[in-house]
Amino acid sequence: MWKAILQTVKATFPVIAGCLISALCTDHSYAQQYVIADKNNTRPEVNRQLSSPALVSSIAAKKFNGYNEINWSALSEQDTRRFIVEYSFDGIDFLSAGQALSSNGVYSLKHYTSDTRPVLYRIRIEELNGKFSYSSIILMDGIDIPIVKVYPTVITGNTINADAAFPVERISIVSEDGKLVFAKDLNGARDFIPLTIPALTRGMYFITFYGNGWKTTSKFLIS
Repeated sequence: MWKAILQTVKATFPVIAGCLISALCTDHSYAQQYVIADKNNTRPEVNRQLSSPALVSSIAAKKFNGYNEINWSALSEQDTRRFIVEYSFDGIDFLSAGQALSSNGVYSLKHYTSDTRPVLYRIRIEELNGKFSYSSIILMDGIDIPIVKVYPTVITGNTINADAAFPVERISIVSEDGKLVFAKDLNGARDFIPLTIPALTRGMYFITFYGNGWKTTSKFLIS
């Protein structure tokens, strides 16, 4: 009996060995195919994040005689090549106001302009690999033109008009006691915007306009 079992094992061993060798060869083949298929991937950061853009914070803009001064700070900027200050008068088209090379984390740039219109600023962050990212947008009030003009300020019906210098994404109306009474998406409406509001009780209300990186609030009275 033991002789029969031994003969069976000897007969089966080549089959088992062959299966093991085949499995090893197959795994190696798949691994080699992966390497060959991946050899043209010169941008491995697509699959795994090797670097992160700088975090821009504390953006501020001050108006002086003949120029605006933009100040900002940045963290984690070791992979950053430069910062480009961009400005816009309509919230859609942005132009370059100047640039600063990545250095010590604290930056200041003077944008020389005599234009008194409301202006938006943002920071474009250029990384060493050529990618771009953007900071939040800040608003500097102009001298002559309000961001959004609301009229009439005393309402007897249910219509209020707005004249917006920038695209408005949404509005909200809050009562004097802080209760939200109306909200509406405007999806980038600008210039003359007629608004139909619900019937409200008499009193003071505050209407807030929200844009891309800015907001402004005006008050009106229901008589």
